[in-house]
Amino acid sequence: MKVSIIHKAILLLGISLLVLGCGRTTSKNMEEKTVTLSEEQDALIDAGWYVRSTMPSGELPEEYGVENRYGQQDKYFDIEMGNGCDVAIKIMDAATDKCIRYVIVPEGTVINTQMILQGKYYLKLAYGKDWMEYNNGDGTLKAKFTRNVAYGRSVDAFDFGKKNTSQFVDYKLQINVVNSEVQNNFNTVSISEEEFME
Repeated sequence: MKVSIIHKAILLLGISLLVLGCGRTTSKNMEEKTVTLSEEQDALIDAGWYVRSTMPSGELPEEYGVENRYGQQDKYFDIEMGNGCDVAIKIMDAATDKCIRYVIVPEGTVINTQMILQGKYYLKLAYGKDWMEYNNGDGTLKAKFTRNVAYGRSVDAFDFGKKNTSQFVDYKLQINVVNSEVQNNFNTVSISEEEFME
């Protein structure tokens, strides 16, 4: 009985350390998970980055450097993320190259991003795992995936109608990663991390 209580205490301690970002590796006991950080993740932690206790989901607030803009009519993206990774999507105004929304869609979920302003938009996408963040000290955050990362940009723009029309417009985006290959129902080209972060 005491051995079981000790194992449970060790497991809870290991999980607590992982959640707080302090534990780099837990015991290899069969009851516990082994977590190994990459060299990049170790370097980011040393530089002040941290792992959130929960993965964000849906639209990110302004702390992530985006001035969210909303329209008054129901024009929206349905974003369905399949298996293989999580995805961060920046909805970019094609006329100004400004980001109007920043959305996180975890693996195996669907997010509905509503009230898109009328206009044309392209997407910047970051695929990956292990979301990490950095507090800039001015109320803003930097964030990115740090494992199995790839970046892309949609080839075509998504047209949400002309100004002052009441046309109902929506797009269903389907994203999946199979054997490290991205399979979307829209065309993308690869971009760099720097281009995604702009």
